[in-house]
Amino acid sequence: DRDYTYRAQHAPYPIDITGPWRNDYKWHVTVDDLEPKPTPFTDEGRRIFAATEPYHDYALRCMAMGLPRIFGAPYNMDISDAGSHYVMLYLEHNTPRRVWMDGRTAPADTLPTPMGFSVGHWEGDVLVIETTHLMSGWLDGSGLPMKGEGTRVEERYVWSADRLSVARTMTIYDPYYTAPLVRQRFAARGDDLDLTEQAPCDPDSYYRDL
Repeated sequence: DRDYTYRAQHAPYPIDITGPWRNDYKWHVTVDDLEPKPTPFTDEGRRIFAATEPYHDYALRCMAMGLPRIFGAPYNMDISDAGSHYVMLYLEHNTPRRVWMDGRTAPADTLPTPMGFSVGHWEGDVLVIETTHLMSGWLDGSGLPMKGEGTRVEERYVWSADRLSVARTMTIYDPYYTAPLVRQRFAARGDDLDLTEQAPCDPDSYYRDL
């Protein structure tokens, strides 16, 4: 039977990661930042990318960027420990994410979503998160395609000795590429951050240009 319980177990995690984080720490633009290069396309992936135009970007229509793009964005993030899972709230369009920490797996009828289904565990002081059930989309702002079906994303969060910053590495396994793609980002504690919700996205300018 499916278990919808939100168990407030609060396991003794090795690091307290709750609170606000600045994702613009050591930030650089999320366009053409994935390694290795040249991009290891399959024939299908190369064909799709060659046919992609900037105005195809679904984010211009106020659709959620989702993973993996939001991982590289510079917007602030707030993490809460909900017992059975972490809640990561990205200030980019007020995007929530649940990372299940209680060993559960995705139910058989789980539908794909922009943020997918994320499960996590600690390997010593390193937080490891694996995400599946992602909708098709872009890997970055240049339009590198992501198939969605068959896509798997792994993140590793390695904290500094003083716990005030974290190196975040994302590895993307996708059927459109012959090898995994890797992106690295950083974050820093930001106890004084403004976590006010963003205003709703307005697609008016996109449709007016059309």
